[in-house]
Amino acid sequence: MTVSELEANTNDLHAKYEAAFAHVEQEIDRKDVELEDLQETIGKLGEQIYQLEDENESLKEEHLRLREDEAAERERLEALAAALKEVKLSCA
Repeated sequence: MTVSELEANTNDLHAKYEAAFAHVEQEIDRKDVELEDLQETIGKLGEQIYQLEDENESLKEEHLRLREDEAAERERLEALAAALKEVKLSCA
């Protein structure tokens, strides 16, 4: 091999290295953007989870309150029915 052939090979290898390096840098940049997007999505989903947990807790509390209200209304209606039966029996 001659010096000019070695130089040509070296230049060719250098060009290939530069192209590969540029490609790797582009991939890194693309992955960085993708990672940032995913981190943002994770943050949004985390916030949404907290909101849904708060909403779920509120719904549980409302459900419990409604059950208590229904139980109180049932007791009131049972007492009213019993009182009406007594009135009916006393009038008969």
